[in-house]
Amino acid sequence: MSPNQRRRLPALLSTLLLPVATSAAELRLEQASLAAELDIAPRAEVAAGTLDLRGQLRSSLTLGAWEAVAGARLEARWQGGENDLTAQRLDSEELLLRWRNSDSRVTIGAQQLLWGRVYELPPSDRLSRVDFRRLLLDPLSQRRLPVTALRLEQFGTDYKLDAVWLPHFEPARLPNADSLWFPIDTEQGRVLGIGAMPLVRGAHIRPDDPGGHGGGLRLTASGAGLDYGLSLQRSRQSLPYYRASLGRLTAIYPYSTVLGAELEGEWAAGCWRLEAAWSSDQPLTAWKRFRYHTVPALDWVAGIELHPGDGDTRVNLQLAGHRADNRVAVLDRTESYNLNGELTQPLGHGRWRANLRFLLGIDQPEHYLNPEIAWLGTPPHRITLAAHLFGGAEQTVGGYYARNDLITLGWEVRF
Repeated sequence: MSPNQRRRLPALLSTLLLPVATSAAELRLEQASLAAELDIAPRAEVAAGTLDLRGQLRSSLTLGAWEAVAGARLEARWQGGENDLTAQRLDSEELLLRWRNSDSRVTIGAQQLLWGRVYELPPSDRLSRVDFRRLLLDPLSQRRLPVTALRLEQFGTDYKLDAVWLPHFEPARLPNADSLWFPIDTEQGRVLGIGAMPLVRGAHIRPDDPGGHGGGLRLTASGAGLDYGLSLQRSRQSLPYYRASLGRLTAIYPYSTVLGAELEGEWAAGCWRLEAAWSSDQPLTAWKRFRYHTVPALDWVAGIELHPGDGDTRVNLQLAGHRADNRVAVLDRTESYNLNGELTQPLGHGRWRANLRFLLGIDQPEHYLNPEIAWLGTPPHRITLAAHLFGGAEQTVGGYYARNDLITLGWEVRF
């Protein structure tokens, strides 16, 4: 350490620690919730239904400019039918330490990290860790797990700079191989995103932990009535891609460089959003010798959010597209377009809420429909009756899970 740095060290320590010495500690219970859901699968081959129990707890301790956050989640799941399944898991949720001042925030530890601006399918969301155990049944925020990261956020008058470093790779959490939602069917020879693939019938699935690190930069700003952003990311994809060989499927997680752009603005009584991301390495499998390779790809979403009538109704409509720049015949789906969104309508002076999430394929037949009616009249309790309906061509998500339609009854309490 140079003499100049030694002279500056006391001032730096004073800046960091003085708020601690002059402030009282504040301990808060920020979230506590319990939930239960009974799912009936009338047409599924591997299960007749499932029962899920979940409990979550999140607390924080603030001391001056410092904040510590700790959370935990306890889950229990039972699946009944041809493939009986019982699983329990206690997980830490966010577990982090944060320091902040008037224009900066530094966070280290396990934290939620979700970049992007559009609803449900943000193309810029590449650093988060996917929770794939319940497919699309939950909202996007509940389908993401905390990721261990060092994060620096710098705030200006009309901009924010977000820098993230991931010290080690954490793969997506997948369902059990006997679950309704596992993406590989080794009995019938099917793979999610490819469809029928007889080569994988009876294959051994080999997990992989490639290690490595990643990171990204995101700049968001506002001006002239618009909010916009640019991002640069380099990381492994959280969800595995399965490389096929005779009698074996190997889960791999290729690195990719991602360039993202996003735009949002109010116009004609609606909030318009546009987001796109170019990635350098999308994995594909060629027909010839089932050769694995990667190609550039582009994902984009354009949407509008409206509040017609008295303003309580919410309509979110989006058009999404994906195209891989491939030059050889492959097994994978390399181009897709869909219309997706959500409709929400309060009823009975806010005691009830009707909701519909949906995805409709354009280039290939596909649908996912999630109608739901919720009783909100006895807070903090919420009771829901819903359905999850799938269908479509065999290469689509809806087609792969076409026999996994669900009728669900749920209860949740939040404190």
